[in-house]
Amino acid sequence: MSRTHQIVQYIKYRRHAKNRHGVHSPFVYELTEALLKKKNAAPHLMLATTRHRKLVNKILTHFECQHILWVTNNDGEQETFLSIQHNSVSDVQLRTERFDFAQFSTYPAPELYLIDLPNSDDWQRAWSKYKSHLRPNDIIALIGIHHSKEHSEAWKKVCESQSVRMSIDLFKVGLLFFKDEFKERQHFILRTS
Repeated sequence: MSRTHQIVQYIKYRRHAKNRHGVHSPFVYELTEALLKKKNAAPHLMLATTRHRKLVNKILTHFECQHILWVTNNDGEQETFLSIQHNSVSDVQLRTERFDFAQFSTYPAPELYLIDLPNSDDWQRAWSKYKSHLRPNDIIALIGIHHSKEHSEAWKKVCESQSVRMSIDLFKVGLLFFKDEFKERQHFILRTS
């Protein structure tokens, strides 16, 4: 991790980042208004072990994700499938299962792919592994996109992929969208506070 790189990237981020009034996309305006300006995510959806958990949980809450694929290196395991079931307003069940990629097709299709890998080379492997499974309404959240020079370069490379219709740089987390309704490819840098 290069501290100098992070500082330089943060200065660039602050200089270029827009708030909700600086964007012209209704989708991004709503995301900024509803997601980034909320002070608290639903406390019952906290994924306490991920880096930048507050922002990740705001994303989960806003998009109402029920099936999440969490790709991480925690405890030597790579993939964890999470299911969120809302029985009532106050009763939410979170089910987690670790699995091998060979079992991926036996699970419901995830709405969110949470890529929480410390090595930027692992991002490319995860991207190659799962990109053929992505549907237009799926979301990828990449954690730590400016952690190092290599992470920033890997983020740019993934954003340039043909299937990515919109990318959003939140400094700590990068979001990728694949919706066909986004006619032109767009990249946004948004303030999270």
